[in-house]
Amino acid sequence: MTTDAPDSALRAPRLDVVTDLRAEIERAAFPLDLPGAAGLRALREQLLTQIDARLLPRLARTAGPAVVVLGGSSGAGKSSLLNAVVGREISEAGVLRPTTRRAVLAVHPDDVAALSGGPLERLADVVVDEGVPRGLALLDAPDLDSVHPHNRSLSAQLLETADLWVFTTTASRYGDAAAWHQLTAAHERGITTAVVLNRVPGRVLAPVRADLLARMDDLGLGSAPLFVVPDAGALDGPLPDGLAEELGAWLRLVAASHQGEGLAGRTTRGVWAALREQLLDLAVGLDDQVEAADALRAAVHHAAQGPAEGVADALRAGRAGAGAPTTRWLSLASTGGPLAPLVDPRLRPGRRGGAAAARSAAAAGLGDEVGAALEVVVADAVATATDAVRRAWHGRELGAEQVGVEVPADRSHEVVARWRADVRAVVTAPAGVLDDDGIAGLVQAGAAGVAGAAEAAAALAGAEAVPRARESLAEAAAEAVRSVVQPFLDAVDELPVTSGTGLRLRASELKEHA
Repeated sequence: MTTDAPDSALRAPRLDVVTDLRAEIERAAFPLDLPGAAGLRALREQLLTQIDARLLPRLARTAGPAVVVLGGSSGAGKSSLLNAVVGREISEAGVLRPTTRRAVLAVHPDDVAALSGGPLERLADVVVDEGVPRGLALLDAPDLDSVHPHNRSLSAQLLETADLWVFTTTASRYGDAAAWHQLTAAHERGITTAVVLNRVPGRVLAPVRADLLARMDDLGLGSAPLFVVPDAGALDGPLPDGLAEELGAWLRLVAASHQGEGLAGRTTRGVWAALREQLLDLAVGLDDQVEAADALRAAVHHAAQGPAEGVADALRAGRAGAGAPTTRWLSLASTGGPLAPLVDPRLRPGRRGGAAAARSAAAAGLGDEVGAALEVVVADAVATATDAVRRAWHGRELGAEQVGVEVPADRSHEVVARWRADVRAVVTAPAGVLDDDGIAGLVQAGAAGVAGAAEAAAALAGAEAVPRARESLAEAAAEAVRSVVQPFLDAVDELPVTSGTGLRLRASELKEHA
């Protein structure tokens, strides 16, 4: 389909394309604070506003007033200019800043129906007045440099609705970087622009006007209308008659000569032309989010792997039995101790109830001592892994600083208790020597690395009892350490990241319907 086709022939397929495109942009999210993510979020909001406030309304109906946005810096006199053009005060003007706290949309009675139900009604207070040129909707936007973030955001949104932007500045503010940034952005997005140089003292008019024209020419706005409004001094009311007459006459001429319809169509075409490149920018950003999410997953797995392998190796080497568990064993198994008959071949374990009960209690107590030591070892490894994962999560440029992660409470006691219960369930000893708790405690001590207990346990429960228990302990501890990553992985999985493929497909559709 060529651009020579009538608007009516282009409108229906374009409307479908833009409707689908809006849904795709709505799904786009940039939750990770990667470099450039803030700009992409702003671009996403800008495109949604463009689509809602300009493209969809224009494509859905054939007529409607062209939207003229009076925008600029604080104190530039936008409200006073609007009041002067309309012929009465419809937007509050004054010395307090910011004066325009709520956008005001002035429309002619004949144009009200065309704007009914549209997004501008939600963004601005609508004022109906016959002084507004028919075919134009005049919108007084909040200051671009307002001290209130909401006002700055609203002003940027309203700029996206403009078919014509009347950029209003003053002799003292026309060189502000922020204002020129907005003017550049509007020009790049195909928005037709006029410039009002307001409140100009006569003594500086010539040099300021010349400098401003040179700046506009450098920007590619050399053909844009420039209106100069002399300084009227301190005012407590409307502008004196005639000061804004040139601007008002030009706006009425635009409306009367049907240039308003041309503005709307030209701006829409300009937006359409820029939209494809903007979509591709969003698509690249979405792919970056997906890659960063994958990198986060890999980073947390890698960070926990070292501590997990370290604690498993330490437990397999029996280092957890050093210190208090070994000291306790030596005390219990020394001459005269309740466990001495288990290691001294000259002594035979008595099978009387009292002796057997004492040995079992001593061996079970040894298991408790080992359990406490193991909890410390596992807890230290989990803490090391948690710190490593947090450093990996926040120490790289992966944008996860603002992603909330709720790390569960320390599970070392639960892990060790479960392992001890598993050992107790599978080991047995000769009747009358130790009861189930006693033999379990002996095997647990041997698995932790208490050498004498391991030898005694092998004699009573079999040669494989201690190695099996030691291996299951190492695996349980390593798994507990690896589980540290799960809350981080869950947080990544919950991020609304999607690839840019969908937006690339929509961009190709735009090219087909250009």
